Amino acid sequence: MWFHNSAHLLYITMTNFVHSAVLCGLCGECLFTSTTIPLIDVLRTHAMITRMQTLAIDHARLLRDIETLATFTEPDTDGWTRRAFSPAFVAGREWVADRMRRAGLEPRIDAAGNLIGRRGATGTPALVIGSHTDTVPGAGRFDGMLGVLAGIAIAQALQDAGQELAHPLEVIDFLAEEPTPYGSCIGSHVMTNNLETPLDFRDATGRTLADMLYAVGGQPDALASAVRQPGEIAAYLELHIEQGRVLEAANAPIGIVSGIVGIRRAMLHFTGRPDHAGATPMTLRHDALAAAAATVLAAEQAAQSCEGAVATVGALSLSPNQSNVVPGEVEMQVEMRCLQWETVEQIWNTVTTSAEQAGLTRGVTFHVSNIHDMGPMQTPGWLRDVVTEACMSVAPNALVLPSGAGHDASWMSRIAPAGMIFVRSRDGRSHCPEEYSSPEDIAAGVEALARALLLLDDKMTR
Repeated sequence: MWFHNSAHLLYITMTNFVHSAVLCGLCGECLFTSTTIPLIDVLRTHAMITRMQTLAIDHARLLRDIETLATFTEPDTDGWTRRAFSPAFVAGREWVADRMRRAGLEPRIDAAGNLIGRRGATGTPALVIGSHTDTVPGAGRFDGMLGVLAGIAIAQALQDAGQELAHPLEVIDFLAEEPTPYGSCIGSHVMTNNLETPLDFRDATGRTLADMLYAVGGQPDALASAVRQPGEIAAYLELHIEQGRVLEAANAPIGIVSGIVGIRRAMLHFTGRPDHAGATPMTLRHDALAAAAATVLAAEQAAQSCEGAVATVGALSLSPNQSNVVPGEVEMQVEMRCLQWETVEQIWNTVTTSAEQAGLTRGVTFHVSNIHDMGPMQTPGWLRDVVTEACMSVAPNALVLPSGAGHDASWMSRIAPAGMIFVRSRDGRSHCPEEYSSPEDIAAGVEALARALLLLDDKMTR
């Protein structure tokens, strides 16, 4: 005789296996359907249902927290700007640390400047929920901060319910996920031992990365202490707004992230000859911009022919940049993204071959510099199954999709199993004041995150 919904009685035959359906003896609800289910799995799943029902997320408080954190904004800027290392960022983090403390987490800043709130015993691999609270200029209110505040809301619910996980829980606000003069994802780079920027690197004002780490409470002279080794983290979860329109097009409130795309970025240089635009016939020109334009179209066409891939030329400069002069030099940055790295390389080969050919036919030289690669992250199959179960229990039409944007989860996957949940973005807007996710979609995402956490805690304890 077992309890269902803390009130109803569940009658099951006490044998090694439960056959066919298991129903609640009072309300008749079907809890399990299988030809053969080990009895211990029935009991564990029933215990999980009870845990989830008693873990009540205060969604109204979470929405208030989002609005409060958004008030920490740099003056005289568009949207809700809170760039890493700025006074607004530091002040916002002080508030976040206090919010962690009230939720039963013990906050600290590690040597890399990551703000970490923890509950539970030491010596056991932790379950980690993370994201970031820094923003781009002219930002919205949800990118990054939703994931951090959702983790705090779950910790608060655990405290309010008097529940303890079998694993320690950490909620991490990673330092500088968004681009800075010193790079992006600085906190997760250090934590996974992947920092590329030298500590003595200076920005335009002369301040070094070490200076900035000190300013946010980090310890650049003890950076190695912030590095986590494989096995120290049991699993990593991140809740994030989608920042695209896939979920909206499918009318799905949340999504299961299958992985994070790999990215290759590079600078392409074209050198021709500047000549008078009126006095130089078309047959005698060495037009660097025409060669670059052909390469832009080749990148577009190459990505269109590869499912799940994108290619973009988002930055371009030309010289002498005069209306009556044939362009003599062009520099442009190209990037390509796909979950399958072989596709990224395929597009890259097409682009560089096209650039060489476009240059040869116009007497323009071509070369490449500053190639930067970030390999794709694939969510492990078993973890994707856990996240899928959690999301489908909240929203049966939850969609599986890759992340086209980079996240801290991509770096954390180097040292721990990592999974993500997306929340629908209205009109796909992000990195702008119009960025918005509805309270209902946010609630669905946080509930799915909480259920994934509990499922992981149970699965990884067996």
